[in-house]
Amino acid sequence: MLKHVEMGMLQDYYGGLLTEYQQKIVKGYYDEDKSLNELAEELGVSRQAVFDTLKRAEEKLRNYESKLGLVRKIEEISARIEQKMVSADTETAKLLGKILDEIKEI
Repeated sequence: MLKHVEMGMLQDYYGGLLTEYQQKIVKGYYDEDKSLNELAEELGVSRQAVFDTLKRAEEKLRNYESKLGLVRKIEEISARIEQKMVSADTETAKLLGKILDEIKEI
C-alpha cells in the first residue's frame, strides 16, 4: 500500500514529465488498479512490455523527486504548518488551515 501512495504522489507532481504511454500504464496500474495482463491486452502489447515500462516510469518518477524534492518539501511545509495550528488561536488556526489546504492542492 505504501508504494501505491508514494507512486500516487509522485505521479501527481511529476506525471506530466512521463511519456503518454508511460502515463497510461502508471495511471492504469496505480489509479485504476488494473493488472499487468489487463493493461497489456488494452494496449496490444506483451505483459513484459507493460512491466518494463512501469518499472522505467517508476524509476523516472523517483529520480525526479530525488533531484527536485517537491513532494518532500511540500510534506515538510505542511508538517510545520500543522504544528503551528496546534498552538495558534482560532482565527490564526483557520487561516493556517486554509493555507494548508491550498498547499496540498499544488
